[in-house]
Amino acid sequence: MKLTYKLIIETPSTHQVRVIITGKKESSENVLDFFLPRWSPGSYLMREYSRHLSNIVATTATGERLFLEQTDISTFHIDWKKSELKNSNKDADFFTISYNVFCHELTVRTSHVDDSHAFLHLPTLLMGVQGIDIVNPTIELAFPASWSKVTTGLKDISEKREVFLYEAKNYDDLIDSPIEIGCQETDGFAIDGIPHDVVFYGAQLPHKENIKEDTKKIVDHIAKFMGGFPYEKYSFITHFVPGLYGGLEHHNSTALQFCPTQITNRKGYINYLALVSHEYFHTWNVKRIRPFELGPFNYLREATSKLLWLAEGLTSLMDELFIYRAGMITLEEYLEMQRDNLNRYYSVPGRKFHSLDDSSFNSWIKLYRPDENTNNSSISYYLKGGIVFFALNILLAKKNKSINDVLSALWSDYQANPGRGVNGEQVYKIIEDVGGAEIREKFEVMTSTTEELDLESICLEAGLKLEWDNSDVPWLGLDVEHSGDRVIVRTVILDGPAYKAGINAGDEIIAVNGMRILKDRYSEFAKFMRVNETYTVTISRLASLATVNLNVGVTPAKIRAISVVNKDLAVKVLNPSK
Repeated sequence: MKLTYKLIIETPSTHQVRVIITGKKESSENVLDFFLPRWSPGSYLMREYSRHLSNIVATTATGERLFLEQTDISTFHIDWKKSELKNSNKDADFFTISYNVFCHELTVRTSHVDDSHAFLHLPTLLMGVQGIDIVNPTIELAFPASWSKVTTGLKDISEKREVFLYEAKNYDDLIDSPIEIGCQETDGFAIDGIPHDVVFYGAQLPHKENIKEDTKKIVDHIAKFMGGFPYEKYSFITHFVPGLYGGLEHHNSTALQFCPTQITNRKGYINYLALVSHEYFHTWNVKRIRPFELGPFNYLREATSKLLWLAEGLTSLMDELFIYRAGMITLEEYLEMQRDNLNRYYSVPGRKFHSLDDSSFNSWIKLYRPDENTNNSSISYYLKGGIVFFALNILLAKKNKSINDVLSALWSDYQANPGRGVNGEQVYKIIEDVGGAEIREKFEVMTSTTEELDLESICLEAGLKLEWDNSDVPWLGLDVEHSGDRVIVRTVILDGPAYKAGINAGDEIIAVNGMRILKDRYSEFAKFMRVNETYTVTISRLASLATVNLNVGVTPAKIRAISVVNKDLAVKVLNPSK
């Protein structure tokens, strides 16, 4: 079926987008089921985008109302037989569906429209048709004349300057193409004749970084590493908004969000470069190389997969490795990033209970729906996945191989079978072909079990040593947040002092040994509390007072640094091309 879409933004301050879909059914078809996606590829949570939809109407080309009924949360059933049509000629086969969508949530997986711009994440806006392929859909944009720029990865087929008309190959590619409209700062570069848009929405603080040139370095390095560009154009859309962080990959673009204050310091800027590297590398790993469950998509139910550690874990390894290999950060800065990764890993008790397979499969109900107990029961496949591939790269070095060889094999497999996707056995077989049965077995244990990773020994094999910092600082085993001056327990760490004392998330800490505790005094806890001493803590829980006995522990050891004991070996492992 051929569909044309039109998005109309008349009054941005209302946050409303009017969507108009026109098409023609086959004369033999009497019913069509239109749906709005419930989730977005790359963001594994049922977000129920139809909750923002209103005022839906279906008519024929002559303006007669078609019978339309909502049959589930996101599906709308149109029935020509049930429609009381006066004109039943061929004109009745042409239809128009129109509806409004409220867009006022600025994330990479939602749409946001206000007086300053429109960021259109198309799964939130464009309906598809169940059981029918949408071929070469077009989308027209209508927006205030005061907005002068449109950025998208879609193909521009506009014949007139005042018309903004775009085309995609199919419905999947259409909704996989975010659109930024407004007066955004635009720039770009070309490599081997391939254009790349670099656009920024939001204010930036003064800084000395050259984001465009550094983005170009990342693109050039990764594309050369992977053997060329799998697209004809690419768009980087970045929202610089205080407090925001995130990214979402698309087949020839990415949407990024970052706090502008972080660009002004070296560590923050490195994190930005890693984010750019991460989302850009997804162009190959996820949008092409992918778990077989991730396409073709069913947008109305979860696409559960045990291989998100391949999609995100491998990407989490490579994003930092790429910027190191491209000479954008030093070896010391790279190892600082790995130190932080390992410390986060060791601080998560859930690593003892959830394998990478389990973490991947349950992402829809755990990673993307975190609560007070998430860290106690699960582990991020981004975090542990990246560490496991870091370990795999070191293990392969003993065979004079590296993660490069694994990626080369994965990419070759994709090129031979571009629409297939891979399963776990195929990934393990590739690792076995590259490194042998012993390395495959070790890697499979790291992904499918909760056996603790022997990172100390593995790092030594790469000429690296973990230096631990044993602290004598008192530790309560909880995190708090503040409501005014009140101290509220946010999370309790499994088997920590607070957990053993019976303190719960949501408890308000009222007093310690009868001394009133407020925000400022809580920050001084470490100054007066002693390790192995027991304190009487008064808490308020569900509006009732209670007391518990809390025996203070010692802050768990952290990795102070990853030191280099054999630099030649470390560089060879991390950057085999050197």
